[in-house]
Amino acid sequence: MKKLDKYILKQFLGTFAFTLILILLISVVFDISEKIDDFYKREAPLNAIISEYYLNFIIHYGLLFSALFTFLAVIISTSKLANNSEIIAIINCGLSIKRLLKPYLIGAVIIAFISFYLNNWILPSTNQIRLDFEQEYIFSKKNERYKNIHRQIKPNHYIYLESYNIKKQKGFRFSYEIFEEQQLISKFKSDFITWDTEREEWLAENFSLRILEIDGEKIKKGQSINKDFGFKPEELVYQKNSTNLMTLPELHKFVKKEQIKGSQNIHFYFLDLFQRYSNPLTTFILTLIGFSVAIHKKRGGIGVNLVYGFGLTTLFILFQKISITFTTNSNLNPLIAILLPNIIFGLFAYYLFRKAEH
Repeated sequence: MKKLDKYILKQFLGTFAFTLILILLISVVFDISEKIDDFYKREAPLNAIISEYYLNFIIHYGLLFSALFTFLAVIISTSKLANNSEIIAIINCGLSIKRLLKPYLIGAVIIAFISFYLNNWILPSTNQIRLDFEQEYIFSKKNERYKNIHRQIKPNHYIYLESYNIKKQKGFRFSYEIFEEQQLISKFKSDFITWDTEREEWLAENFSLRILEIDGEKIKKGQSINKDFGFKPEELVYQKNSTNLMTLPELHKFVKKEQIKGSQNIHFYFLDLFQRYSNPLTTFILTLIGFSVAIHKKRGGIGVNLVYGFGLTTLFILFQKISITFTTNSNLNPLIAILLPNIIFGLFAYYLFRKAEH
């Protein structure tokens, strides 16, 4: 049986590697055809195009669709065995379908483990390199100035900036308000704040501090003061998908810090965190669905299995997106939003497998 397991595992992983390489190469060709004018106009160096963009492009999209590539590999390799009547011969030798699933699960474990590690420790740095290249040679330059920034630094502590320049690390018309039982007790205002990299503090210019007390208020004014407001420049402006540039330990620390602050975007951060842990589960569910769909020989061969399987996978992905949309637009718990599609389709995958056994 060990030889059979090795044979099936080799077929499965070989098909996975072939499918992965083939689809990614096609994606690269299409991407080159779309962006070649940008590379030429902005004089992107060839070595940067290869090493900084397309190498990281392959890593990003390979990991993004690893579960789908696993599903395709299961469908193709299992359908091939079924069409060659090898599965019938194996079952006639007394081997159960449940036992036949073992090498596929081993392959899924290998793929899921490697993907989990690369997604959470390698991909963030490669994403940063790829995105920097895109900003330099494909898209317009990054927006360096952001306006009307409202942030909650910690419970009851709020800051506001009329504008902020990322490159200069300088803000205009800054205010820091502290509330207690919904009553304003302190307000710090400054025309300009600039980050002092040596002191790791903010230099506030033309400032005023207003403290409200029971017996009146105190006002303090000055030309400049160095002050630690409890936040750093990188915490002022979060780029879209900025959590994708964090390793798993960094994301955990970031989410914990944002939770303490009472961030309004905490749902998005929890979604990203939980999704990273659920990706391996998705790989196993799609493996079981693909195996159950392709285990029996069908009159249409691999094509019918692929169409049927793709229909189920499309529903799975669609349900995941709907569930995520619910949590971003309502009070649905992010953990439930991530787990619900996996639980429902996990049960459906089990139903398909039990049906395939009979």
